[in-house]
Amino acid sequence: MKSAALILAFACAGAPAADFELSAEESQRVARGEIVIRPSLEPDQRSGTVRAAMLVEAPPRVVYEAMTRCADALKYVPHLRSCRARPQPGDPTARLVEHEIDFGWYSPRVRYEFRAELVADRSITFRQVSGDFKVNEGLWEFEPDATGERTLLRYRVHIDPPGFVPSWLARRTFRKELPRMLADLKKHCETAPPATAHANIPSY
Repeated sequence: MKSAALILAFACAGAPAADFELSAEESQRVARGEIVIRPSLEPDQRSGTVRAAMLVEAPPRVVYEAMTRCADALKYVPHLRSCRARPQPGDPTARLVEHEIDFGWYSPRVRYEFRAELVADRSITFRQVSGDFKVNEGLWEFEPDATGERTLLRYRVHIDPPGFVPSWLARRTFRKELPRMLADLKKHCETAPPATAHANIPSY
């Protein structure tokens, strides 16, 4: 059960990060274990920005490591079929990551490569550097609660999908796939084996 103190802390703090603040009502929802999603989409609903926040019942280290391993990404990113990453020579805080998404017969496979800037246990900033998306960039931020055993995870992403993706499928990405990814990520982190918390080297 979430403590009353935790709920009050989220409600009063406003929780500024990822270029947005949670309202008191949103903070209370997050503290109760709900996922808050705030979309800001273009009129055609094909592109736009989504901001989200959720409380994960796991330390930042566990969440960060689950998000910096390809083997884990394949478990919670919808339709992800392959993931490869390459450390960048001379920059231990950066990775180039290749993803391939398969929507089935609805659309050709979507392939893209993004650069991830890593601050261990604190943030992941990403930006597509090549591939099918017109724009795909954003930020994940990890904030521990007072006990260090929970993580307030905040997310911002701006997406402009490939032109060959049908409009209905692009809309579904915002309405269903992103919420599903967040829910599956939360579940994955909360059920991760305890040994994950003690790994020292994040790898995709």
